[in-house]
Amino acid sequence: MNDDASVFWENVKKEIKAQNTTHEWVAKNSGISFNTFQGWISKGIYPRVNEAVRIAVSLNTSVEYLVNGAVQNSKKSIEIICQHLPKVHEHLEYIKEAVKELQYFISPNKISGGYRLRYSS
Repeated sequence: MNDDASVFWENVKKEIKAQNTTHEWVAKNSGISFNTFQGWISKGIYPRVNEAVRIAVSLNTSVEYLVNGAVQNSKKSIEIICQHLPKVHEHLEYIKEAVKELQYFISPNKISGGYRLRYSS
């Protein structure tokens, strides 16, 4: 078995186990015959790039992870999200105020069971 391909297939196996699924499901969901899928594993052969992508998509992971076990650096993503949180909070507060104003202008109509608009002068 090619060392690089062995890493790929070991990572595929880890994901299959972690997701409590089967080789059969991954092969079928990837559009690859089960015999071909098993052959690649037993012979230590890399799938073609498009097939590796389909396997990664089926496992909800990246080809990069399957090839070398690298997990995408989420620290940068978290930093970006944290930078935007104050603005998101500001917009949320604006939306809350807008909803309160709308609730004032739209009140339940006790007679018909519907809603009526309040007019301010």
